[in-house]
Amino acid sequence: MCGIVGCIGKVNAKDYLLYGLETLDYRGYDSAGIAYLDSSKLELEIVKTIGPVKALIEKLNKPVESHLGIGHTRWATHGVPSIPNAHPVQSMNKKVTLVHNGVIENFQELKDSLIAKGYSFNGQTDSEVIASLIEDKLKANLDVLYVLSEIMKMLHGSFACSIIINGDNDHIYVIKRSSPLLVAKGKGFHLLASDALPLIKYANEVFDLPDDTISLVEKDSFRLFDVNLQPLQIKFTQRDPSLISRDLNGYPHYMIKEIEEIESVVRRLMVSYHPEDKFLFDEKLLKTINDSDNIIFIACGTSYHASLIGARYFRHIGKNASVFIASEWAFYPQIMGKKPFVIMLSQSGETADLIHCLKVAREHDLRMLLVTNVQGSSLERAADFSIILNAGSEISVASTKAYAAQVTALALLTNALDNRHNIIRDLNECCAVISEVRTSSKPKIEAMAEKLKNSRDIYFLGRGYDYDLSLEASLKLKEISYIHSEAIPGGELKHGPIALIDTGTPVIVFVTDDVTASSMRNNIQEIKARGAEVFVVSTEKLSLPGDTIVVRDYRRYLSSVAISSIAFYFAYYVSLKKGLNVDKPRNLAKAVTVE
Repeated sequence: MCGIVGCIGKVNAKDYLLYGLETLDYRGYDSAGIAYLDSSKLELEIVKTIGPVKALIEKLNKPVESHLGIGHTRWATHGVPSIPNAHPVQSMNKKVTLVHNGVIENFQELKDSLIAKGYSFNGQTDSEVIASLIEDKLKANLDVLYVLSEIMKMLHGSFACSIIINGDNDHIYVIKRSSPLLVAKGKGFHLLASDALPLIKYANEVFDLPDDTISLVEKDSFRLFDVNLQPLQIKFTQRDPSLISRDLNGYPHYMIKEIEEIESVVRRLMVSYHPEDKFLFDEKLLKTINDSDNIIFIACGTSYHASLIGARYFRHIGKNASVFIASEWAFYPQIMGKKPFVIMLSQSGETADLIHCLKVAREHDLRMLLVTNVQGSSLERAADFSIILNAGSEISVASTKAYAAQVTALALLTNALDNRHNIIRDLNECCAVISEVRTSSKPKIEAMAEKLKNSRDIYFLGRGYDYDLSLEASLKLKEISYIHSEAIPGGELKHGPIALIDTGTPVIVFVTDDVTASSMRNNIQEIKARGAEVFVVSTEKLSLPGDTIVVRDYRRYLSSVAISSIAFYFAYYVSLKKGLNVDKPRNLAKAVTVE
């Protein structure tokens, strides 16, 4: 949440900052702003707006000569979206200007101490407290690095801050803990950004800043220190531009583009982890899992739903497996077995709740696998093992292709553990279904969306793997259409939820699991008897006349690969027909980097 950019050196600061913020606005779009050094006046100019970055671009429609600047697009935590709360923020006497991503847990205590010294504040953010804290410490010691070292020891919580000191036109200072920030180097310049997306256009040599570090960034050099100011080594790596593209390729929205990339993502995973009839997972990883007696899945949101399916896969091959919501496990960890093994799922690799869980896991000496889409992310660097999804950039806030990639990766992993190579046959069947849905089923899905776009409530029903898919389908609909939705196991209807069913209540039912199909048909009759308007998604061999969407048969354990796109298209079309912002739903951001 929140996006940071910065630059120094032989680069047009205004152009990079605005481009970078526009690229990162999926991380937050409550407000935006930049601070840049005007080369003609050698004065720092600050421009801020409420709302998305587009408004900031319109406000800065004049030529600007600058080679130093920082910028920010905000997802509000402390304080409502407003100009005083928008970043960049400044210290009381404007000695310090900074942008900040993260949450300072003890900010009120620090703020009270500054108020007692006579400091005042324009807004309500914890970020402004950091700026004035730096200004206050610089009164006693002009060594900026020393001051930042002392302040890092005072701050509790998470932060990535890019800092400009008034009068120092040759440096950007950075402090970082538990919030993502990357540095890229070019010829005569350095760039900063919260992820690699804005950097690749300018330079593809990228370095992910480690936690608890201080950086000194100049046009021709970049130095890194720990909190005690001991120098640290730096190793830049090349990033593949093809996996970090923001090109819409003719699509009207990122969400539908990313839905229609699911098949290619699945095929890429097949090639990455099972080329030429052999699995390519780390042998140490496979041995560690085989030796463990309990698998602990930890995740949030969409990744949690993928984890539910992964746990089913592990139980199917004889492993004990349980699934926990990260924000709960972090405070109430459950660690079962003599040799437990943790599997965390995070699309960004920067999820704050999972970073908290990682620290707890380390306290208990637990080994860990991370399944993520971002190589080099904070969690990926800290994990014992990682599986990289290589799904490419997912810009739409509502995850689609990354979810299908997570399920695919877990299916490949469990098949590797059980040495079953029929997974490739099964995934090829899935790809055929995905292609069929893309080419043939969208008109039916769009018609269903048109019919249900004004619904107050929509329910999803399923059993087994179909219930797991129902959970994700319901979440997608909530996220981008703002329609109240619930996923209900078919057998649980009669234990309370059926009281919600009334004449005309829309219920979408998945019947793709031959183990539960007969029982699901009984559940359909139960809700029809109460007047529900039922829409059935089924496979050919389980279909009945009147089913809404029928797809070719596939192996039931891969439902969330084969037909998740039906759920995603439905949410997309409902949101579109309601005139909502499909890619940027209210109150949400892509990478959840605060707890």
